[in-house]
Amino acid sequence: MIAGFVGMYGFDMLPFFLYLVAGAITGFHVYSLLALTVLGAPSHPLEFVSLLGSLGLVVAAYLSLFKPHAAARLALLASLAIWLFYGPATARAVETRLHKQRSELFLNRTIASPHLPVSTGSPTLRMIKARGGEVLSTTDCHVSRNTASELG
Repeated sequence: MIAGFVGMYGFDMLPFFLYLVAGAITGFHVYSLLALTVLGAPSHPLEFVSLLGSLGLVVAAYLSLFKPHAAARLALLASLAIWLFYGPATARAVETRLHKQRSELFLNRTIASPHLPVSTGSPTLRMIKARGGEVLSTTDCHVSRNTASELG
């Protein structure tokens, strides 16, 4: 009954399209990240594992036309390989969003505001100096969006 329902409405091609689209999109994304290594960006071994997983999904798409159970097993393994890269990256992105700007990002340094005058006798500066922090002027500071990734 179920096999007739699946074949009757064309759902037997659904795994083929899902595996093919997922493999192509993740493969293109990881390939574009790896292409940045030519410009000097660092690469990680999990990127290569994820690229192999994307290739596995494309192979599973082809295999799903003839042997759907074997293709499903291959797609599961390929998806796990892809998530070895995307899982930690997603967790890191969520962690960064939850803990946006903490004092550890600036190595216990206070960046003086260009709009407020800084006096060396202020209680805030004495507290920062007591903790071993260093006060920088705005001309000495260069803070980018990648501060967290640059530090650790």
